[in-house]
Amino acid sequence: MSSSAKDFLTREIGGENVPAFERFLQAEHSLYEFIHLARDGDLEWQELARGAAVLQCWLETRGRQATFTRKFGYLICTIEGQKNMPILLRPTLAQAVSQMLEQYGFEEV
Repeated sequence: MSSSAKDFLTREIGGENVPAFERFLQAEHSLYEFIHLARDGDLEWQELARGAAVLQCWLETRGRQATFTRKFGYLICTIEGQKNMPILLRPTLAQAVSQMLEQYGFEEV
């Protein structure tokens, strides 16, 4: 990823999230693709990227890997699980992902 892209990500999602988010994307996916997928689902891509970083770190600390599609699906599932909760009571996506991982883990498909 170029330095200008890293600077952009640092501003948008926080520097502490950038390395894990880059690993989440894997070599075959671009930031542009990620933003496009998020917008297709009417999602705030920055919030999605922070959740992606949490998921990536969780997998790595357990020595596990998953495809981009599987990881992105997990994020969408987490979002769907929060929809019945009143907006003011919803945790951030990063917090929700952490809670989901703690409670349910990450199933291999």
